[in-house]
Amino acid sequence: MKLIIGLGNPGREYKKTRHNMGRRLAEFLVEKEGRKFRRLKSLEAHVAEMSWENAPSVVVAYVETYMNLSGKRIRPLFDHYEVSDLQDLLIVVDDIALPFGKMRLRAGGSAGGHNGLASIEEAFQSAEYPRLRLGIGIQHEEHPERSAGTGTYEPMRDYVLSEFSSAEEKDMTAFLERGAESCQRWASGPFEKAVQWVNSAKS
Repeated sequence: MKLIIGLGNPGREYKKTRHNMGRRLAEFLVEKEGRKFRRLKSLEAHVAEMSWENAPSVVVAYVETYMNLSGKRIRPLFDHYEVSDLQDLLIVVDDIALPFGKMRLRAGGSAGGHNGLASIEEAFQSAEYPRLRLGIGIQHEEHPERSAGTGTYEPMRDYVLSEFSSAEEKDMTAFLERGAESCQRWASGPFEKAVQWVNSAKS
């Protein structure tokens, strides 16, 4: 069994924000495969079963909790499906350090200041789980329009909770398509080949 979880925040107001990119990809992937989520009420999670070549048993999910509490819902979901190894858990997450459209697949690593990853690390007492990082745009002075036109930095929280620009939304489908392919390649393995494909892809 393999488990793919997209991180995000519940609520309509967060649906298209940068911080919701992980959940957005999970929803896109399920729709692309012609599947539907079902709600596991006791676990406060939405899940959909997948089956790909070399990966006959995969669950794509998102949980009903705010980003900084992600681990409290993901750990019970991991146990519910009796996933045997942390390397069979893929966390799909937004990354402010990557330009929009770039992706990185890693076998583990630090939370890098991301509250969702920090919560998962606390829940599992480990940072050694794969994560697919999705670039949501780098916030710096080269992009003053991301700072309300003032030429100064937006507070980080305001930036990640902002929506994508119209230009970014125009390229969103292609980004999500590559993200969905990345998830499938991770699930089907081998991991090293998936890493090579994801990390060498041009945005």
